[in-house]
Amino acid sequence: MLHHLIQINYATVILLSMLLIFIVTNRYFDKRIRRLFITASIVMITIVVADSVEYWTASFAYPTVLRIWMSALGYSLRPAAILLIIILFFQKKKNNWLMLAIPLAVNALLAFSAMFTDIAYSYSETNEFVRGPLGIFAYVTSAWYFIVLLVFTIRSYKAVALTETMISVVVVCVFVLATVLEVGFLYDGLINVTGAIAILFYYLYLNTQQFKRDELTGALNRRCFNLDAERNIGKLSAVISIDLNGLKQINDTQGHAKGDEAISTVASCVQVSLPRGCYLYRVGGDEFMVLCFKKKKDLIEKTVADIRKRMDKTPFACAIGTVYVEGMQYAFEKWVELADAAMYKEKDKMKKTEKIRHEESIH
Repeated sequence: MLHHLIQINYATVILLSMLLIFIVTNRYFDKRIRRLFITASIVMITIVVADSVEYWTASFAYPTVLRIWMSALGYSLRPAAILLIIILFFQKKKNNWLMLAIPLAVNALLAFSAMFTDIAYSYSETNEFVRGPLGIFAYVTSAWYFIVLLVFTIRSYKAVALTETMISVVVVCVFVLATVLEVGFLYDGLINVTGAIAILFYYLYLNTQQFKRDELTGALNRRCFNLDAERNIGKLSAVISIDLNGLKQINDTQGHAKGDEAISTVASCVQVSLPRGCYLYRVGGDEFMVLCFKKKKDLIEKTVADIRKRMDKTPFACAIGTVYVEGMQYAFEKWVELADAAMYKEKDKMKKTEKIRHEESIH
């Protein structure tokens, strides 16, 4: 028995142990994300322990309270692990996670009701498992969270990176496969190791993303700007230069926190407006670039118009310059220079307009 338990749980325990070491030693994530990963890891470890003890007590000739407790714990925590993965993947979304946890609470109540009723499951006098009329609720709850994960993925398709979308879909597929193999073909430990791999893989993915993105705005950094341009120069459709207006004045009169808010606002307005295939980069303090690949001119024009419309609803303003790449008549640096020139031209125009308005208000 011990040999079997080690065999099915060794990989899971090692993966989760490594993850916990990474989390404890890596201080770059904010506290909320670290707490989520620690909680998810502890839940998975608890499932392994509960399953191991339940497997051991299943060998007894008679049912025990310990087996019922461990079974209830396993039934309760498996859907919880899936919900935690959803929260990890979509922790930036503003959702009522407590409402989403209601099926989880109902499932836990049903699971622990085995202490005094057989509505969910029970054990015969010879310690045989007997599924009750609501015994499949744990699987229904897990299936529900798989559906939620897919729905969130589809709804967030344009807002998140393609890689994150693929990770989410793959996680659903491998979890479903592991569940089918465990329930239908009596394989052991597959759900546990699948959960551990999913959590560890997503942690490593987020870790690598930190070195690609600007901390304040979430935009890709200057290094990614140069690398993406170099790798995909043949697919480039347009270069868009964006610069926040009046950052120095905002910092001097309202403080740097307000300046950071202004910079973040520009990034947010641009990110929401960008279609897939267009990417935002922060290349300086208040300077941003957008690279569009394989996009038609009318879509790019619509995107720029949408950015302007969103910025008009904020207390801040930015200048935007767009250049459409036609063939390879210039080197990439020249296209950037042309986009900057178009942006500065608009900035000068905005300053003149603002000056005229100010003079008119005085008179």
